[in-house]
Amino acid sequence: MDQEPKDAMGANEPQGNGKGVASADNRIVRLIKSIVVNPDRGKHVDDRIVKFKYYNSFNYSLISRDHEQLNMTLGVTSARPGEGKTLVASNLAVSLALGSQKKTILVDLNIASPKLHKVFGTLQSPGLAEALTNGSIHISHTAVEHLSVLTTGNFFGQTENVVHSASFSDLSTRAMLEPVLGLDHLPAFRDIIYSLEQVYDFVIVDMPAMNSEEVPILFANQLNGLIIVVESGKTQQDDLDAIFRQVNERHIIGFVFNRFKES
Repeated sequence: MDQEPKDAMGANEPQGNGKGVASADNRIVRLIKSIVVNPDRGKHVDDRIVKFKYYNSFNYSLISRDHEQLNMTLGVTSARPGEGKTLVASNLAVSLALGSQKKTILVDLNIASPKLHKVFGTLQSPGLAEALTNGSIHISHTAVEHLSVLTTGNFFGQTENVVHSASFSDLSTRAMLEPVLGLDHLPAFRDIIYSLEQVYDFVIVDMPAMNSEEVPILFANQLNGLIIVVESGKTQQDDLDAIFRQVNERHIIGFVFNRFKES
């Protein structure tokens, strides 16, 4: 496997345990993890998810010659599951990679229902789960130029580090328990995002729905902002109100209306 070229800031950094340490003035020092490129590039792109009419519809009014140094780390989420987060995150990342010709990475934080490895034809593991527990971040290049993915990895193999939970009423109908990240994983996730930001111009995180319990809402604070996916005819005003009770409205940079039908 080849080492991903890093900026001078990230080259040959010592490996840590994924936890930030406090400096003399009590500010958190973020550790830079090494980035390793998986040898196999993604073999396909699922054209049921990634479509020209989708990724060609984004408007980047901020990305111009006056903003060549623009960097963004964005999370894509929704009020409830099934409203199109992965579709929007995938097409946003493809659009940024193709439109800006800048290095873009898509991170799968849907640990209970990962999909990005299927969308872009890559291996699921190693990925995020392994990066949370060791010093390296394994990413895969995709068939889309300038676009890479950090898949979820194998959370069920990380039994000592990830809590698995399910209600007793569900045990009879579910073959596996759902993985859940805890606040003890927040420092390592912070280091992963920071490490990716040293290499990639755009970091897009495909997040779980806001009403899920698999990832604490504080993980969203490690990102520059959130894009909320609203499914036309499904998402209710109460759902959006619940989001604003969970996160500061200034952290939400926009909404994407999915499955909108013109009259």
